[in-house]
Amino acid sequence: MARLSTPIFLLLSFCVLFFTTSTLAETDREWTQYQAQCQYKYPTINPAIDLLCSRNLHLPGVVASIGQNFDRTNKVAIVPNPQCLKDGRMNQNSNVWIPEYWCRRQFWKVCAQGNDRGRGQQIFGGRGCQQFYISDWGSSMPKIVIAN
Repeated sequence: MARLSTPIFLLLSFCVLFFTTSTLAETDREWTQYQAQCQYKYPTINPAIDLLCSRNLHLPGVVASIGQNFDRTNKVAIVPNPQCLKDGRMNQNSNVWIPEYWCRRQFWKVCAQGNDRGRGQQIFGGRGCQQFYISDWGSSMPKIVIAN
């Protein structure tokens, strides 16, 4: 009986993984909807996302953290999650690459799920160390200090 149950449990585990994985990730249609919702909420955010994400971004990094302005004082930016800096999941030498494909999509999601003007923040990345912000710079962007 034990010989038969092991392969059955393995097969069952594979089926559960296979059938649930596709439902956990957004589809291309959902990403397109996020982009359209963002455009509707605040039309100048998408061009700022395009400008920032077209660069070679790493975190922690100056370009990602400074971000890209839109409408003079507003920003899209990616900063390290402060908790990751505290607990050691990220430090000044981490150099986490943020691919253009995911950069755009994650910002679209932040905007679409943000407030009525597209402002918001969400945490992404396998270790939960990338904070994507769309914000009025002076009011709610965090001050990031990386200690030695």
